[in-house]
Amino acid sequence: MREEEEIDLLLIHGTVVTMDAEQRVLMEGAVAIRAGAIVAVGPSAELAARYPDAPTHDCAGCAIIPGLINGHAHVPMSLLRGLVADQQLDVWLFGYMFPVESTFVTPEFVRTGTQLSCAEMIRGGTTTFVDMYYFEEEVARAADEAGMRAICGQTVMRLPTPDAASYDEGLERSRRFIEQWHGHPRIVPTIAPHAPYTCTDTIYREAAALCRQYGLPMTTHLSETAREVQESRAERDATPFGYAARVGAFDVPCIAAHGVHATEDDMILMREHGVGVVPCPTSNLKLASGIAPFRRFLEAGVRTGLGTDGPASNDDQDMLTEI
Repeated sequence: MREEEEIDLLLIHGTVVTMDAEQRVLMEGAVAIRAGAIVAVGPSAELAARYPDAPTHDCAGCAIIPGLINGHAHVPMSLLRGLVADQQLDVWLFGYMFPVESTFVTPEFVRTGTQLSCAEMIRGGTTTFVDMYYFEEEVARAADEAGMRAICGQTVMRLPTPDAASYDEGLERSRRFIEQWHGHPRIVPTIAPHAPYTCTDTIYREAAALCRQYGLPMTTHLSETAREVQESRAERDATPFGYAARVGAFDVPCIAAHGVHATEDDMILMREHGVGVVPCPTSNLKLASGIAPFRRFLEAGVRTGLGTDGPASNDDQDMLTEI
């Protein structure tokens, strides 16, 4: 065998969903992998003959698909699963989650919760996730050890958080986290202003500057509930999306979680600035936030993904359920 034909692993006898230009599905397919990259896809018999000495894994009865991407999550919250139900977002968040997190969330909590979530996501076919939480260096470490890809957003708020007594401290923690993990091949560290109703203009502007400096995307929550939009119009004379654009959040690549109550003007803003919106169907229903306008997002040319949100507002992290 020529050296260029050596591979590390050959997956055989699976149903391969290629997602190529022809949308081929190979019922008796194989995938060849070298140095973490796919180097060949084809019929099992053909690739087995091409790589006769390769280590193989029999995938009979299984589907081999591209890894799923969980576009919005709070993965350490697997340890808060089932804590409270039948509450709207504002009561759930301010009445239950924030008080519980301020008491119990530690680096060990975050690391353990992330390990559990990584196992759950991998089992369900998810290989990449976008996170927003506290002590995000522990999320990054656990995701790296699990072999996953992740965009890890260190949360910043104007309120005290489990890992920062002030937003100045939160901004500095975000900078240290980014400097520590910047350049990692699978982990993208970034900053995550929680939402307009928990942040300030300064937080968003400083976060955008940090993302611009290091060439990173920002992630934040926008227009999750009708009440959020109504209050934003009253207090800031703009929708959450309009406000985010005004304070520079869209001057860098931005992943906007939820967008359930995005307006037509918001969709124009998203399209013009290349903002990605990530509704979380199960969580949005469980918290009585509503159903995002998926079809309108796509028709308007908005980059649209899907997420699970945190396990405390979903009960699982199964992307196939969200689809």
